[in-house]
Amino acid sequence: KIETINIYEKMAHIQNELKAPKGQYNKFGKYKYRSCEDILEAVKPICLKYRTTLIIHDEIECIAGMNYLKAVCTIYDWDSDNKVEAYAYA
Repeated sequence: KIETINIYEKMAHIQNELKAPKGQYNKFGKYKYRSCEDILEAVKPICLKYRTTLIIHDEIECIAGMNYLKAVCTIYDWDSDNKVEAYAYA
């Protein structure tokens, strides 16, 4: 039963089931890529199945006088109120 597995098991199932092919093409660089919208479209029904919510937001951070965009992704487990957060800078 889905409600009895912890958030890390749910994340493993979501990652295993997620298929987000590179459906976009950059003509200038001549490469395929997937957009954030492509990934979200594919992951939303899987998150619903595993009773989780994925929230993504951006922040601006100043580090050593340089401004960086910090992308933050948080997954919330409906059954335990636990969350896992990951972030990356650009």
